[in-house]
Amino acid sequence: MKKIKIASWIIIFGFVGLVIFQNNDFFMAENQLMINLGFFNYETPLLANAIFFVAFFLVGILISYFFGLFKHYKDAKTIKMLKAKETSLVEAVSTLDKQLSQQTVTASPVAAATVKEEPVEVVPEIK
Repeated sequence: MKKIKIASWIIIFGFVGLVIFQNNDFFMAENQLMINLGFFNYETPLLANAIFFVAFFLVGILISYFFGLFKHYKDAKTIKMLKAKETSLVEAVSTLDKQLSQQTVTASPVAAATVKEEPVEVVPEIK
């Protein structure tokens, strides 16, 4: 499985390299980005398109990392809460098991009481 994974990454990087090599003119062309908010205007210096691609790719990785980090902390909190609940439930089961074993050891059989059966009288219904 490890060899298949390595081979698939080599193929992916090969195709990415092929696309970059065949479109070298596009990636090396210089452009600039402008931000105009009305009260704030900013223009980047002339940079190659490849730099913009790499910069936006890294920004995307950082954003996904932070979203994953928040999810990681939320999951860690849930796991901690569930482990505490499991511990309390295990303790409760063990105490109940001890109580049950103590009751079965100390309990002695009780003779069943005899019950006399008496006939039931039925009262006639008055209309």
